[in-house]
Amino acid sequence: MPGSAPRHLLPPQREDPLPMRRLLAFVMATSLFILGLSLSTTTAHAAPAAQDTPTRALGNGSVTDPNIVYTGRWDLSNATAAVPNWTGGYLQTAFTGTTVKVKARNAVNFYVSIDGGADVFHAGVKGTVNLTPTPLPQGNHTLRVSYRSGDTVFQGLVLDAGAGTTAPRVPGKLIEFVGDSITAGALTDRLALDAYGWKTGEQLGMRHTQIARAGYCLVGKDGCVGLATQFFKTGSTGDQGWDFSRYQANAVVINLGTNDIGHGVTGPEFQSAYTALLRDIRAKYPNAALFAVQTLKKRYLTETKAAVSARNGAGDAKVYYVDTSGWLTDGTDYEDGNGHPNEAGHTKFANRLAPIIGAKLSAATVKAATAAAPGQPGDPNIKFSGRWDTRTSTTAYTPYWAGAYFRTGFTGRTVKLKQRNAIDLWASIDGGPAVFFDEAKGTVNLTPTPLAAGNHTLQVNYQVIAGSYHGDAVFQGLTLDSGATTFAPATPKKLIEFVGDSITVGTTTSQNARTAYGWLIGERLGADHTQIAQGGAALVDTADDRMSLEQQFTKLNPNATTPTWDFSRYQANAVVINLGTNDVGRGVSSAQFQASYTSLLRKVRTAYPGAWIFALRTFSGRFGTETQAAVTALGDTRASYIDTTGWLSTGDLSDSVHPNDQGHRTITTRLAPIISAKLGG
Repeated sequence: MPGSAPRHLLPPQREDPLPMRRLLAFVMATSLFILGLSLSTTTAHAAPAAQDTPTRALGNGSVTDPNIVYTGRWDLSNATAAVPNWTGGYLQTAFTGTTVKVKARNAVNFYVSIDGGADVFHAGVKGTVNLTPTPLPQGNHTLRVSYRSGDTVFQGLVLDAGAGTTAPRVPGKLIEFVGDSITAGALTDRLALDAYGWKTGEQLGMRHTQIARAGYCLVGKDGCVGLATQFFKTGSTGDQGWDFSRYQANAVVINLGTNDIGHGVTGPEFQSAYTALLRDIRAKYPNAALFAVQTLKKRYLTETKAAVSARNGAGDAKVYYVDTSGWLTDGTDYEDGNGHPNEAGHTKFANRLAPIIGAKLSAATVKAATAAAPGQPGDPNIKFSGRWDTRTSTTAYTPYWAGAYFRTGFTGRTVKLKQRNAIDLWASIDGGPAVFFDEAKGTVNLTPTPLAAGNHTLQVNYQVIAGSYHGDAVFQGLTLDSGATTFAPATPKKLIEFVGDSITVGTTTSQNARTAYGWLIGERLGADHTQIAQGGAALVDTADDRMSLEQQFTKLNPNATTPTWDFSRYQANAVVINLGTNDVGRGVSSAQFQASYTSLLRKVRTAYPGAWIFALRTFSGRFGTETQAAVTALGDTRASYIDTTGWLSTGDLSDSVHPNDQGHRTITTRLAPIISAKLGG
């Protein structure tokens, strides 16, 4: 009954309750909130925050400002100087106020687009460069800066007094273009901005990178730099390896071979190198679609096709050959006789290439976000963390596994959540305490006391029991004030995935996910976090009905064999595995356990090529020796066995197995520094 429960009470404890995740809320919110009873048949209870985190203020425009999004291979090792590598690197942010200036160390050439307008060229500028000599109207604005040449070093932004940055709205998908001077846009007026790669990315509504440089070959021979090896480096010169965990491409377009002909590269050499490049890119981008483009001058055509066929024959079905015959016309679409398209030629190239890529990626999926109204499923400003089914329906998104959540920013004074049928859920506004809504359904008012007018943040997750959702856990959208809209919330740059059973789910803790070690570690380290866990889960697949994580780790749904999860949706920077507690008593031998653990480790590595993997000794000590042996057998320098001996005492447990609130805090205190040290703080 509405009003039947005091607001300070926690939701009733259920058997094996599950974790949820809390909001990292930021942006311009200035008000606190007071939530009481909902206006539907829902009772709301405020729970104390698991960890006090103040609402984030506006960003300051510095190099390390989390509201600045860098696209391309940027060197961010210096906190005061960000340097783009290769070509076509750019940064994006949003800001308040009426003016914006960029700090340049020495003379540099770059392009600037404000509020989605035309790119304005700033030539040979240095110092504090005023990008708005005519002040803008007061309000929210967007900025994109793309560096061309000179001292390409970004040293930060200067904004109005009291103004700051907010998280920009950026596409979730990324396409990478690999090539030579043609891909770099050589001989066009704006170089990278006029190149087909930039134009194709913009057409598809995707972020885009250009790993290209004039004069480069596929095969490193006779003084020509070979992209077969240099592609994997941070810069177009140098030996520093690129950290592929920084981003995952959804598509990679390769256009190489034009220059190899002049450096004595034989057909067999070219084919072998192309096949190896496709194989090695696949290892870095496990889920990307790879496109091998026929060069405009039709060089090494047979060998390129053969390389694609070789990869298809090896079981890689997401490698495609693109025939460019007839795309461009001699004398009309070229700048010279050496195969360099002019701007019109690059536009034609993009117009032919974009539909091919869009069809393979599902153009409807790529563009659905831009078509969705603010607050509705598909709105790109709503960020879904965890394994959500966002593809079966365009009007109803469903979370799977434990600890899934979404967050967004919104304007106005009120926000309501549209629910189909009854489900328990938690909601946090402006980083405040999470409020529990019992059996919420219909249009659930999350702000019965209206907020102060302005920008606010929201985070919602659905309650689970034992890692499964009981009730109608389906997101159908938000209802906002008339004239209000959403904006992208600030998003942590790193993500940690926790794989396990009811202990990782948060069973027997007071606030489920909010008081489980996975949640607490993610919050402490300022990282997103997911819980691929379910109560009763085991590692090894046996004849009983227990769910096997060695089998189900790669699935969207813990309780279904299809579909497979698309790991390009996000990339974990660290994966923590805590399994083995439930394998005892099921007839699992030591050899079986070690073999299954090694298999799971390999699946994790394939899914997340750049992640650190932490294999925990179970807190009860079960199969500890076999777990350590599996890590050793893997032989992976980025995989570690963590000995948890002595971490928990009797006072840290609610029963003989499950940690209580204190126990999860104890685990967090011991494990968070270990993860942080590997991730670099």
